[in-house]
Amino acid sequence: MSEKIALITGASSGIGKATALELARQQYVLIIVSQNERRGYQAIRDIYQVAPAAEAEFIPCDLSDLNAVRRLADTIHQKYSQLDVLINNVGILPGEYELTPDGFERAWATNHLGPFLLTNLVLDLLQEAPAARIINVSSEAHRMGKIDLEAAVNPQKYSAFIAYCNSKLANVLFTYELARRLNSTNITANAMHPGIIASSFGQTGSGLLKWFFKVARPFMQTPEKGAATSIYLATSPEVEQQSGLYYKNQKPVKSSLLSYNKSLAQELWRISAEQVKL
Repeated sequence: MSEKIALITGASSGIGKATALELARQQYVLIIVSQNERRGYQAIRDIYQVAPAAEAEFIPCDLSDLNAVRRLADTIHQKYSQLDVLINNVGILPGEYELTPDGFERAWATNHLGPFLLTNLVLDLLQEAPAARIINVSSEAHRMGKIDLEAAVNPQKYSAFIAYCNSKLANVLFTYELARRLNSTNITANAMHPGIIASSFGQTGSGLLKWFFKVARPFMQTPEKGAATSIYLATSPEVEQQSGLYYKNQKPVKSSLLSYNKSLAQELWRISAEQVKL
């Protein structure tokens, strides 16, 4: 199979969709994943508008539902023999405290556990590619995060803002530990900050998060500008051998001091594997 195949979660709107549109122009075969079926099928139609010869399909999945993630991975295995690019782009701004059917706080499940599980379940397909890339979309908000598992299950300690920051720190810690585990393989793993994007993303938050996105909206980047680093990490020959880095504006930058804590990253991996029953 000569075409490169890219799986993008959260690709029905915002930077995920903008990334998919550009990869379609570059003749990638696309697997679009989103919880929102209406927007997902519209994304496929928009892909064919910009790239009439594109190969693309939409698979609905709620990444906060771990059983749904397993079904998604099964479907991908049935249809594809390899993956060249995995972009874990899905992300939510949490609102009020809410548990998933699996018993996890929704932002933790959507932003971290779902991508963690999906990545592990499709690693064998990435290993079949000559050179595969994993891109985890994090945020500069990770700098205000910490790994507080008690807060994730205790409504009295819950803060939507902190829950988001913690999940974004988990993205970076996961990326670094994944890169270490994949060292000397054909797969690279990098994390990135897309910028603050004017999209539907900020509409789901509450309290401080909702206020911030409302005030900042006039100063936000377009989804196309926000997607630039995702596209760069997915396609550029410049980063073919680069792994275990955090990117901003298409350049590697230092992430938070806490994100480099190897013991914390290993413990996060262990706990995450237990939570998703790997």
